[in-house]
Amino acid sequence: MEDKVVRLLALAFAAYSYLQPALLLADDAAGQLAGSWKLTAWTIQIIGGELTEPMGHDPKGRAVFTPDGHVAFIITAANRKPATNDAESAALLKSLLAYSGKFAIEGDRFTTKVDISWNELLTGQDQVRFFKLEGDKLSLRTAEQISAVYPGKKVVGTLEWERDR
Repeated sequence: MEDKVVRLLALAFAAYSYLQPALLLADDAAGQLAGSWKLTAWTIQIIGGELTEPMGHDPKGRAVFTPDGHVAFIITAANRKPATNDAESAALLKSLLAYSGKFAIEGDRFTTKVDISWNELLTGQDQVRFFKLEGDKLSLRTAEQISAVYPGKKVVGTLEWERDR
């Protein structure tokens, strides 16, 4: 019996030793993300096609990561103007992207559990991105997916951010 307990403790220690660095790396990455980030570029590569800029050449955007694991994103097209009628109000909605939620990091995978969104289809869903953090530069990339912006086409989106100090 004592031998089984020793083996079980050894196995538990080995698992902890193996998993702890990954947990620490995720915590470290989350800590490094904390703060405010300014969008510098958003591109969508249409698979087998062209590279596009869905919000124009100079989109505006902000990502705010909190130390307790929440994130909020807001992105708009560059040249928005106040609406003066219903059609212009509808057009403004098409030049906006916004959502927030609790995020988790596993390796280079960044997952947001969306709790609030400009598009109710996303509320309650996971938004999965792959991230690369280099100093004050952050790159978020989608996996290849069917596009909401370009119906029927597969795309990979890339958002480039810089820390806003």
